[in-house]
Amino acid sequence: MSATLLSTHGFNMAPTNSGYDTMASWDRFTTFEFNEQVQRRCAAAPLYTPATQSFHTDVCRKPLARDSKPVPLMTRTHKQPSPIKPPAPTFKTATSSWSPPSSPGARSRSSTLTPPRSPRVDSARPSNSPICTPMTPREKNKLADSLYAAACAGDLDHIKLLLSLGAPINAGTMVEGLYEAFKPAKPGLLSPLAGAARNGQMDAVELLIAAGAEPNPGVNRSSSSPLHQAIRADDLELSRLLLELGANINSLNDYKTTPLMYAVKYGSAKMVELILDHHPDMARLSFIGAAAIHWAVWPNRPEIMELLVAAGADCDHRMADGSTALHCASTAGHLETVECLLRMGADPTLKNDDWKTAFQVAVESGHEQIAALLREATLRRRTV
Repeated sequence: MSATLLSTHGFNMAPTNSGYDTMASWDRFTTFEFNEQVQRRCAAAPLYTPATQSFHTDVCRKPLARDSKPVPLMTRTHKQPSPIKPPAPTFKTATSSWSPPSSPGARSRSSTLTPPRSPRVDSARPSNSPICTPMTPREKNKLADSLYAAACAGDLDHIKLLLSLGAPINAGTMVEGLYEAFKPAKPGLLSPLAGAARNGQMDAVELLIAAGAEPNPGVNRSSSSPLHQAIRADDLELSRLLLELGANINSLNDYKTTPLMYAVKYGSAKMVELILDHHPDMARLSFIGAAAIHWAVWPNRPEIMELLVAAGADCDHRMADGSTALHCASTAGHLETVECLLRMGADPTLKNDDWKTAFQVAVESGHEQIAALLREATLRRRTV
């Protein structure tokens, strides 16, 4: 029962040290309501004064049978006198909406309208910190480009600052001339981690990885992976670190090129050996339908081709058009590569989808020395 309900029956509840003494007040209420002596004395007292239109009673000092303390008679204020006293409510009715009163140290009712704040959150947030608002896509792109530039430069302080400002750590930045094999070179996306790997920034790579950068971002965020870029830069130490951190040895860039293909074309023999130690898929074809062994032909790298064949590559692996590595070397005019392939057992009698052998391709391309070498190899093979 609230203090308001009790006061309507003429009793005020005084607070105690631990809140209002509700049950003691309720006991006094029932005593005064149902004590006949109190009711008779209240009836004998002056009841009505027209000037004030209020009930006014004196203090009854005669001791009661139940309580020897002097009982002050109630003062009630009404607009009009009521000749019939309303019956007292039952205990059940009077307490139906009762709730325990608040203690003096509790919050006021108005304070409960505001959710309580966590001390940990309040202490962690500076009092003068600005309210964070969502960034627009344009703002995110600007931060991403700045983070990429800082990663390429190895500027650790700016990397930390940009990350604290909410720069997306795996967002891609468009880089012009990324794929220089095309004429003209084509652009592509690179993540900040790929940018750091491309420029040999070991400390920046470690910082970005620790901050949550993905070593295998999708091509929609980085069209060439960080491992591709580290291999493209022939950075052996950085490539080893990325592999230890979980870089996918068979990841594909935007043109279906694997890290092994990059190593075969751009990397040193040590780099190729590092990639081969992680057992890559040597039969996978790139977007032009070429396997890793074909990628060793075009830059004329017979020593790399030997490493591939020693690791299990098929020297007669066919491209999408049926061409073997021997066809490719004959077309390009790479005599040393043709000699290497024949020495490793390449078959000069195989035909491509145009039903042409490597000898015929060499003749059409005007490489007479290669054509003569292939003619002899073909004759030897047929006589065996």
